[in-house]
Amino acid sequence: MRLVKLLFLVCCLSFALAIFCSAENPDVYYYMGCVRLLLEGKVPFVDFHIGYTPLSFYMACLPGYIFGTGNTAVLAFETFMSFINAGLIYYLLQRNVQDKVLCLFSTAFYLASLFFLDGMCYVLEPFIMFWGLLSLIAVQRKSLWGVLAAGICSFLAFWTKQYGLGFLVLNMLWIVLSFRSDWLALAKHMFVLLAGFALTACCMVGSLLLQGVTLSNMAKFSGSSYEKFGMMGIVEGSGYLLLVAPFLPVAVFLIVKHFKSLLKDTFLIVCTCGILGFMLATYVRPYLHYIQLPLPFALLLITILVDRYGRQAENERLVKWFKVSVIVPLCIMAVIDYYFIFHNERKVVNEVAAEVARLIPEGTKKVYVSTRLLCVGNINRYGAPMLERYGMSNGFMEEGEPLREIIMDADCYVIDPAKLEYIKREEPELFRHIQEGRKQVRIDCRDKRFVTIVFSNID
Repeated sequence: MRLVKLLFLVCCLSFALAIFCSAENPDVYYYMGCVRLLLEGKVPFVDFHIGYTPLSFYMACLPGYIFGTGNTAVLAFETFMSFINAGLIYYLLQRNVQDKVLCLFSTAFYLASLFFLDGMCYVLEPFIMFWGLLSLIAVQRKSLWGVLAAGICSFLAFWTKQYGLGFLVLNMLWIVLSFRSDWLALAKHMFVLLAGFALTACCMVGSLLLQGVTLSNMAKFSGSSYEKFGMMGIVEGSGYLLLVAPFLPVAVFLIVKHFKSLLKDTFLIVCTCGILGFMLATYVRPYLHYIQLPLPFALLLITILVDRYGRQAENERLVKWFKVSVIVPLCIMAVIDYYFIFHNERKVVNEVAAEVARLIPEGTKKVYVSTRLLCVGNINRYGAPMLERYGMSNGFMEEGEPLREIIMDADCYVIDPAKLEYIKREEPELFRHIQEGRKQVRIDCRDKRFVTIVFSNID
């Protein structure tokens, strides 16, 4: 219990530091730019480009409207969702584990690990887990109303981010395993699950279709155009998972040792498939925050196994290894994440943004922005948020729009050298168009990523 209290203390201090001290991650500008556009009444896929299913942005609208869309507010909102998810994990644990202190230990470890898994950044995985965990809780009630709620929550998980579709598969697997000896009940529960999923899909997608969105617009979030890392991505992602959850070999040992009896445990099979299934996300990209998807299932699996078989004398060392293994991710978190928190670039970024804004001539209406500093958070035709602080209300970015049309239509260009070299190599006519008859100012910063060149045809 002392270790549980220590873990909870570490979690609270870590998230507090992340909320109030961490650097502003560029992705926040993209996510919160989408939220601001929704609050203005804009329609995703019609008025602005979006690469994800949109529910997470709608979920952030209410706190964004009340508390704003600054870095501190959005990280506080994500932290709130993470603690809600921890409560749902604890609920699932205490239904399957007798040792309540062990449940608290695993829940606290989950929160501590989240901070290591891009805990300083605003990511969408906590919102997927919220709806996904709710669906797993609902489907286990075995009532048709519970299964209907699971279908609804499964679609909401998918509508939060594409990878949430995996929860529908897990719920289907749970139904198949639970009613494998009763075909009529299996068919009835499966129909209700899919009906809940389909009806929610009709409501959510239909509301966008009524606002002018087309199915071809929404096809862009399928990820078909993503650069895929393949099997090497899965290998790298598996390394991340073992780094954060080094106790998984203990789970593998217990599964092999008690394989026959575990085949009868539906929930443990679902947890195992949850780990394997969500690791497939790293096939596309082995991002560290993708490990937030299989991590809850890894914790559920090991906690149930340790509670069930750890009381046996020959397994006492395995229990100790499970508890000691939290030291590994926590030490990594302390060394890496705390370093970035206390050596953040927020001040440098703001200084460079202010300098860029100062160099853009007064009266400029349309700005093409392409630089790591300013472009990531830029929303099509609605301005770069870093520049909005300094009076700029309009801007462009290349994602989702024809590059040639944007550049030809712009009055001013804020371009990093790497992008300029790309245009020079791939679009020589556009390169000449940028350079001809325009004054050029180069901003050199001590961080080479922030080197920016500003071109303008306005005196």
